Order: sequence, then structure tokens, then C-alpha cells
Amino acid sequence: MEDNETKHGIMDTPLPIILDEIEKAAADARKAAEDARLAGEKAAENVMKRLRKLFLKMARDITEELGEAKK
Repeated sequence: MEDNETKHGIMDTPLPIILDEIEKAAADARKAAEDARLAGEKAAENVMKRLRKLFLKMARDITEELGEAKK
């Protein structure tokens, strides 16, 4: 049977090192969240551009149809 020292190796790591690792992991998580937010904003912007083009085309088509209907 293993004793507690080998079973819980984290107990051998000094607390400042553990806290540094937690800090680094938190910084990585914040960076990943920021990257995801920026990617989401860029994707939304691209969708809005495509929708804008689609609505402008629809408006032109409707305007042309109405113009032809008056003739």
C-alpha cells in the first residue's frame, strides 16, 4: 500500500510554485477567452456584411420590379 507522501505528490511542491502555475493557467484562460470573443465579433461582422449585401440586392431587385410594373 502507498503512503500519503507518494500518493499526494502535490504536497511536495512548494505553495508559491503551485500559485504561479495557477496564475499562469488563469492568464492562459483569459487569453483564450479574449481570442474567442474577438473571433466571435469578427464572425458576426462578416455575417452582417453578407446580410447587408443581400438586403441591398433585394432592395434593388424590388425597385427594378416596381419600375417595370409601372411601365
